[in-house]
Amino acid sequence: MAIKIIKSEDGVSRIISDSYSVLNLLTASDSDNVSLAVSSANNHDETTKTTSDRVYYVLEGELTVDDNLVAKKGDVVFVSANTEYNFKGSFKAVLINSPPFKKTNESISKL
Repeated sequence: MAIKIIKSEDGVSRIISDSYSVLNLLTASDSDNVSLAVSSANNHDETTKTTSDRVYYVLEGELTVDDNLVAKKGDVVFVSANTEYNFKGSFKAVLINSPPFKKTNESISKL
């Protein structure tokens, strides 16, 4: 299918921890190239690594990466594939992965 609309109410919520959740909207079952989710964090602190390029587009709040890069509403954070990084804060962000997110391709070393 070349064009598809995915309604927010059709997204699948995934609770990562008490402080972080993700609403999966576009997944590997929709595309071999990209996935999209909306992530929500409340005083979250995590170190992770993924085999995908990752983009955070901050909708609200503040997202701090590796203790020195601070992204606020309207900012974009780009993380290259296979880069371990720490992210923390209270924020809501669009999260894009290319290739699409697969839980088996991500390792969390601190949650």
